[in-house]
Amino acid sequence: MTTRSTVTYLFLFFIFIGLSSCSKKKSGDIEEPGPPAAQQDIATVDNALTSFMTTYSMPGASLAISKNGKLVYAKGYGFADKEANEAVTTRHRFRLASLSKTYTGAAIMKLVQEGKLTLDSKVFGTGAILGTEYGTGTYNTNVGNIKVRDLLQNTTGSWGANTGGDVIDQNASYTNTQLLNWVLTTRTNPKAPGTFYDYSNVGFFIAGRVIEKVSGKSYINYIKQDLLAATGAAETDIAAKTLAERKTNEVKYYGQGTESSYPYVIAFPRRDADGGLIASASDVLRLITSIDGLNTRADILNNASVTSMTTPPSFSTYAQGIAIWKEQNLWFNYGSLPGTRTGYMKHNTNGMCVALLFNSRPPAGASENAFAGAMQNLMLNFLNGNHNWQENLNQF
Repeated sequence: MTTRSTVTYLFLFFIFIGLSSCSKKKSGDIEEPGPPAAQQDIATVDNALTSFMTTYSMPGASLAISKNGKLVYAKGYGFADKEANEAVTTRHRFRLASLSKTYTGAAIMKLVQEGKLTLDSKVFGTGAILGTEYGTGTYNTNVGNIKVRDLLQNTTGSWGANTGGDVIDQNASYTNTQLLNWVLTTRTNPKAPGTFYDYSNVGFFIAGRVIEKVSGKSYINYIKQDLLAATGAAETDIAAKTLAERKTNEVKYYGQGTESSYPYVIAFPRRDADGGLIASASDVLRLITSIDGLNTRADILNNASVTSMTTPPSFSTYAQGIAIWKEQNLWFNYGSLPGTRTGYMKHNTNGMCVALLFNSRPPAGASENAFAGAMQNLMLNFLNGNHNWQENLNQF
């Protein structure tokens, strides 16, 4: 069952300046922007999303769509909390899961841009960023050769499903330091870094420690204060672990099938840099449209940094926390945890960008595979379809 949210007025960024009744418009005069228009529902968008939610038993969703750097649609669907009959609004925050990796990649690129490290900086060992402060301090050749770019491109040669196992959720009571000590002293490193793609949450967890070491701040403080402050994305934080710890405007998460009891046992806040952030769908777009290399909004990364962030190795399509879909000419990323499914896509020719967040997911297997394909097609429809977007909302 879904409900429609009420029409939401977002913050006014441009003040309407009326021309006095005695003045006349001259040829060449610049017309001042008017007040923001009220967002009108778009049936083709709403029907497609609500049908999808019904098919896959999604309790709630948040959608944000921008065109040429301006927010043209933002809406909540269904329930933030079914038991409390609380409807999703555009202010609700969802666990981003692996969308957090894009934030981590952008944070590293900002530090690179500031000259505080390079993508080729070594991570472990004497003279490296983290030195020998984790583990025994005696590292094998593969660990000693891991570079920052390997953490962001999933090419460490370690800690993925095919290179020793992704152990990010093991020993949930461990602190960040305890977990990294345990990983470095007990897990194998079978592949040479930079030669093999293997998706790894552990690599991004380590990238979070790199950000902390280089910046002198906690991961979340660097993200909020240094990366996002200039974008207007003010509602990003670390996800709560338990239901009782749920943050202000954070939705409730619902596991399905065999995952019904899993949403509130994940090792937050330790899973910060790999999957631990919460944000609204609009705030996701505020970040993406601030690192896109276009002049539609002020970017926080320069063109060289954007190019570097979105360039994958020759044997992969995954760059620095962003996946590249060359055939569709877009950037994208997905996130998935028990009780959470998220995604964004940015088209590189038509100016469209979409973020879509859910507070549930189907359990692994055929249902999840069908869901993933249908979600991808839904987002492509929002990017490429003719939906008569309003371009006078002034919402960014």
